[in-house]
Amino acid sequence: MRIVYLLIRAEHGKIGIVKAQLAKHEEISEIHEVFGRYDIVAKVLAENYGEFKRFIQNKIRVQEGIKSIEPIFVAEDLE
Repeated sequence: MRIVYLLIRAEHGKIGIVKAQLAKHEEISEIHEVFGRYDIVAKVLAENYGEFKRFIQNKIRVQEGIKSIEPIFVAEDLE
């Protein structure tokens, strides 16, 4: 299992919408609203990086209210 954290910036006033949409995806195991440069941190679990790539392209990038996404790959999974 691969773990990737998504650092997400939401459009102004759309944090709640983004969180609700993210919660619908079984690949996302945790969602946290945070303060700072990003608005949301989400933990994604995927079988492999190909599955993660398809998840991002087909389910996340098309989602309303997301301004930007920065993935953080867990180092232990890269070995």
